[in-house]
Amino acid sequence: MNKIKKYVFQTIMLLLLTAGLWSCTSMDDGYKDFIKDGELSYTGKIDSLHIYGGKNRVNVKGLIISDPKVTEVRVFWNTGKDSVVVPVTRTSGIDVLDVIIDGLEENIYNFEVRTYDKLGNKSIPVFMIGNTYGERYEATLLADIMNRNIATGISNGATLVGTLASLNDFTKNSSYSILTYTATDDTEKELIIQSNQSNYTILDYKSGTDIKYKTAYQPEEDAIDTFFTPEKSFSTQTDVTNTYLVNANFEINPTGAALGTMVYDVPGWTEVPVAGTTNDFQKLGTVLYGSVTAGLETAPLPTATGGLALLGVKKHWGPANLYVEQAVNLPVGTYTMTWESFMKITTSSASSMMGYEMDGLGIYDGFPSATETWKNHSLVFKVTTPKIVKIRMGYRKTANTGGGSSPILFVDNVKLLHAK
Repeated sequence: MNKIKKYVFQTIMLLLLTAGLWSCTSMDDGYKDFIKDGELSYTGKIDSLHIYGGKNRVNVKGLIISDPKVTEVRVFWNTGKDSVVVPVTRTSGIDVLDVIIDGLEENIYNFEVRTYDKLGNKSIPVFMIGNTYGERYEATLLADIMNRNIATGISNGATLVGTLASLNDFTKNSSYSILTYTATDDTEKELIIQSNQSNYTILDYKSGTDIKYKTAYQPEEDAIDTFFTPEKSFSTQTDVTNTYLVNANFEINPTGAALGTMVYDVPGWTEVPVAGTTNDFQKLGTVLYGSVTAGLETAPLPTATGGLALLGVKKHWGPANLYVEQAVNLPVGTYTMTWESFMKITTSSASSMMGYEMDGLGIYDGFPSATETWKNHSLVFKVTTPKIVKIRMGYRKTANTGGGSSPILFVDNVKLLHAK
């Protein structure tokens, strides 16, 4: 009985061993049929892939790190219908893929990138979306509101100083602006102003020439191309203050105005009433910033634009006008008159005479809207034939209203700008 059991056990073991050997042989034969000439071999995939958009083109960048066998990189798009081949010569370190693909229509593309070795073995694919830009994107920049305008440009000799308009909801995404100007040697030069800047200064500007400007945009961060708004032209202004006005900043021989009831002489200006008039009704003269004088109380503190002195005006009892003026003979042109004023006391019984008179008509800008506050004034006028224009600073007051309601007015930094 034991012999029979031993025989059966040996027979079963022999059958199992034979089946196992047959199974292994069949599996090996199937695998060899699948890989045919050898084991499957993949090259190392591209690393750190980036696609940078541009004008009808893209820049494909990546790193080849791990595989020394890589001999080329292929970039596919349009579901594999289009491609470029980039030969690679491997070094001992990290190699860089950096290729420009031109001639692409404005669109969104899904790029597929693979590496290859000399036997044609390839890596697993790496996919990335990339954008190209063209006429459709450029059309969004055509509106004037996309161009950051020049706000001011004032020349004095070869120096041109100006500002650009503040950024708005449209221009806040701009990269920079380019100003093109004519230099003193008659060459054309460019000045780049970054989007976070507003002021500009040019030291070799040819006076009287126009400036051209345009605004730059990048459609995406790190785009390889920059797009521009249409170029526009800006006519600068020439500072002719010193050509036509004397003591426009009231710095010459400030009087100090010791008396509270005196119209003092203001060099370069004609006083109305005439200088030397003394009564209880008025006070006019040039005083130092921050000084305390009779009639004018405490003058305002110095400002960044002010010098040492400024004009002070106060009318008490009595009728009519208290001001200074200069009569200037201006040639044809467009002029901008600017100045600054400060009120200590204001009243409804007075009206501004700060401005100009031309052809017998006085044009004036109003007082500051609040006391203890500076106001920047600006008036523009055209002279069509050469004529006398009177520049005035002061005010008119109703008669017989007391000193407690009399404005105390300070004025400084009168300027006259001329545009062609």
